[in-house]
Amino acid sequence: MFRYLVLGLLRDGKPRHGYALMKEYRSRSGVELSTGNFYRELQKLAAQGLVRTAANPEGADPRRAPYEITASGIEAFESWLMAPPRPRTNDYEDELSYRALFLSGAGPEMARTVLDRWQESLWISGKMLERAREAAVATPGEHQGSAGALALLLGRRLKHVAADLEFLEEFRAVYEESLNARVQIPPPDSPTARTTPPKRPDASKGARR
Repeated sequence: MFRYLVLGLLRDGKPRHGYALMKEYRSRSGVELSTGNFYRELQKLAAQGLVRTAANPEGADPRRAPYEITASGIEAFESWLMAPPRPRTNDYEDELSYRALFLSGAGPEMARTVLDRWQESLWISGKMLERAREAAVATPGEHQGSAGALALLLGRRLKHVAADLEFLEEFRAVYEESLNARVQIPPPDSPTARTTPPKRPDASKGARR
């Protein structure tokens, strides 16, 4: 999907290099990606004829070659944009669930430490997203339209963080419940788990004299 992100940024027809695309994406989405990702993707798109190199403006850094979208690139981007979004089906890409799968078998000390770290990290991410969203909402003037879209995107990410935090709370509760259940069940070789054999009746009692 990253290819369509790059094509979308170039859709306005203005040539830009990888660093400029990275900065624009950061300002529009609130997410910072490596500049190298953009340059590598631009080279792939150029090999497929979806973008092409453009003339570098006079006085610009010659090491940063700008790219512009081609007619084929516009067609590919608009076809992707107009298609209905596909539901997420690659469960293996859900890293949190993937890790939790193995955490359920970890010892109590490790599991609690990891859960604390995950929750703290998500809480910090949530606070950062809240501040970024508040800043986007407060953006005045001519940039208010793009800032409004950014605020919506950040709000969507906040909901994802809240859902992950709720999942971790539920996971912790289930994990602690399973620990308590294991503690209450005595091991097979413990004295309380051994079955006391019944006493044999005294044959002398009740015998006729």
